[in-house]
Amino acid sequence: MNKQAINEWRQFLKEGPAPQEISDEVIQLIFSDQINRILEQGSLNEGLADRAKSIAKKYGIPLGIAMSITTGAISAKQFAEFQNARNAEISAQADAPKPGDYAYHRSDSKPPGYSDLSNRESIEKSWEDISNLGRSPAPVTGVAPVMIDGNMRMLRFSHIPASELAPDTVLPMSLMTAESYRLMLEERLERGPKEIIYLKKMIFGDTGKWASGSGNEVYRIEGNSALLPPEWSIAHEVYAAVVEARLREMVNYVKEQPNLAPEIYEQLGVQDDDHFHEFINDQLFKIGRQ
Repeated sequence: MNKQAINEWRQFLKEGPAPQEISDEVIQLIFSDQINRILEQGSLNEGLADRAKSIAKKYGIPLGIAMSITTGAISAKQFAEFQNARNAEISAQADAPKPGDYAYHRSDSKPPGYSDLSNRESIEKSWEDISNLGRSPAPVTGVAPVMIDGNMRMLRFSHIPASELAPDTVLPMSLMTAESYRLMLEERLERGPKEIIYLKKMIFGDTGKWASGSGNEVYRIEGNSALLPPEWSIAHEVYAAVVEARLREMVNYVKEQPNLAPEIYEQLGVQDDDHFHEFINDQLFKIGRQ
């Protein structure tokens, strides 16, 4: 693909100021340590089993050990010794692919029906296999600069909605199944808010490489639009889902513990319940989840 064309594409495929953009600052805020601590306070009234599950997830330890911590069966010193031994094991495995890494989720063997095909043939077969799936305008405000019959045209983007993709659908740009690709992104986002911001920038072109064409073509043109690869659709859905989940979590916290709501309001910089819900609805609108 022409590097200049790709750079132009990155410039044009950007998230506009409305309605889909949530700023990096808001993402950093709603996933901040301060918000995490406030939401975790709400778990103090949970049962031992629920608290143990929370500890197990937070520290990546077996549920049995987490339960022992909540009941006092394991002392702080014993837990520290366990963590030190576990950290040493993790350090020894630092170079191995981790959940969320492409190498961890990408199978060395090709999907059924692709084993005898070259990479280029595999890509074209995948596009052919999804040729009958529905298309929709992509929720981005940018346009694709495309040379058609010697004239430069600016085409809107379209995409295949993630709901159209079966779990075993083979994706053309990664040659992973839709299920594996989704899992890779979801596990990567478990690493923290920086990964959410990075995924957002990938989706909207700042660092992404979502060109769907083959050979010298940057884009796959269908009618009057440039089609984004289905990997983009899954990435957009995963991004929107994780942001929505955090927003809903804050709403539930405020609803169930109204006496503690001011702590959330202070962190978000909102004055009262009305302003809080206005903030939440605004962010949901920007990700198409209102």
